[in-house]
Amino acid sequence: MGFTRNMEKKLVRILETICGAFLVAMVALLFAQVGTRYILQGSLLWAGEIAVWFFVWITYLGAVILYINKKHIVVDILTTFLPEKVNKTIEMISSIIILIFLLIVFKESIPVVLSYSKQTATSIALSKKYLFSSLSVSTGLMILYTIYSFIQKLRRR
Repeated sequence: MGFTRNMEKKLVRILETICGAFLVAMVALLFAQVGTRYILQGSLLWAGEIAVWFFVWITYLGAVILYINKKHIVVDILTTFLPEKVNKTIEMISSIIILIFLLIVFKESIPVVLSYSKQTATSIALSKKYLFSSLSVSTGLMILYTIYSFIQKLRRR
């Protein structure tokens, strides 16, 4: 049990570090863009675009962090009144439904990434696959965590 929680904490810490680095980079790029526009009368068109990419990655990786920490919104009106054994069964069924949903989203995200892989960003020669792969990466991480969590729940039964 302790080993399991430690692994979750390490993964969350890694994802939070990545999100923090992206946030710092995003803010720095936006300050640089504003500074060059209003102080130097120039323009860093690429800075705003890359800042948006960082924001997208922060959003999707943040969703993984919330998922691992069980902080997403849950409607639990019914489960608060049910016995623990029924709640465990509902939890297992909901994990399977979540896994199916994530697998569908992951499967559908791959063609999107592939279709954008030949397109480049508007302001720099960087493939858009790096932007659109954020959905595939985040759902892939959630799939792995869902499977891992499901196995842990089965072991506890």
